[in-house]
Amino acid sequence: MNLNSEKSKEAWKVAQTSLAQFLQNNSFEVWEERRIENKRLDLLAKRSVGEKIYYIVFEVKHYNKVSAGNEDKFLEQLNEYLKLLILREIERKKFQFVSKKVVFTGYLVFANDYGIYRNRRKNWRKSRDFPDNKELEEIWKRNVYLFSSTQEYIQKNLESVGLTFYSQSTIAEFFGENKQ
Repeated sequence: MNLNSEKSKEAWKVAQTSLAQFLQNNSFEVWEERRIENKRLDLLAKRSVGEKIYYIVFEVKHYNKVSAGNEDKFLEQLNEYLKLLILREIERKKFQFVSKKVVFTGYLVFANDYGIYRNRRKNWRKSRDFPDNKELEEIWKRNVYLFSSTQEYIQKNLESVGLTFYSQSTIAEFFGENKQ
């Protein structure tokens, strides 16, 4: 491995770790380098809000140049991960529960160059991943969201699918002390 790819790997890991910390600070359960079947996800996050359960699969990429071909490949990878996650959840819980109360989001995060891909909702890119199963296809159509963006848009995009975020206050803020 050359020095540039070592730096890229290190930058990717830093971005992944900071994203995991952000999610944990906002009441998500987070698993880094999580395996589902024989696939390794960069980050898997889960949060319950009321009666809904939100799963988010993050793929963090740190590329010098992002092309349309790269993005297609990454989105195919996310589709595969989401498909496995849906099947796993249906195996663990009743189909009816998953179809009504579980939301799945695939998120491609660009930690370096993003080209024209700074912030996009990618639902129009979802393929029909369960063509032989009408019920699973309905979950895919209604309960799955895809995004690709830089880190700065993650919160806004996730809020658009029903998640809320907050920032922790410090005790100094309650006493009117200014942080400088």
